[in-house]
Amino acid sequence: MQALIVDGYNIIHAWPSLHATLRDRGLEDARRQLVSALGEYAAQTGVAVTVVFDAHARPGAIPSTEKLDGVTVIFGSKRSTADHVIERAAYKASQRGEGADVVVATDDRLERDVVGAMGVATMGARALQAEVARVAGTVNVETRRMRDDSKRSSRLEDGLDPEIRRRLERLRRGEDR
Repeated sequence: MQALIVDGYNIIHAWPSLHATLRDRGLEDARRQLVSALGEYAAQTGVAVTVVFDAHARPGAIPSTEKLDGVTVIFGSKRSTADHVIERAAYKASQRGEGADVVVATDDRLERDVVGAMGVATMGARALQAEVARVAGTVNVETRRMRDDSKRSSRLEDGLDPEIRRRLERLRRGEDR
């Protein structure tokens, strides 16, 4: 996979943590949390991630594209819903012969059928959540390993044979003259 297109509001409602954020802190925070998680995923995997949101839940409701945390965020318009934007992107990829390199993440069955018919792979919300968690877990393991490695002393004497260390210590103290 070289590109991932995410149906933003669909995923927010499908992931329990994002749905809780939506309920407790509002839509803007849920969007930010999703984009942040996908930004970390994109940074670790090199996959180009695009999140598409409908405009109806956003002030202004004019089409817009912005880059946040390394993720392209697209808001549809009243005339062009998130589904339309996703379908258009899938169609363009398919026409360029790149359909096999693109994955659309949504639980919307109709959307999955439409883009699947174009030769573009799909994944559900749970599969996306598992993939993002897997990559984050790999990063956490690597970060922990690096932190543990940095805690270890890197002094020259720590790499010496114990007998050599004892002899050098006796020399330092003047006992071996």
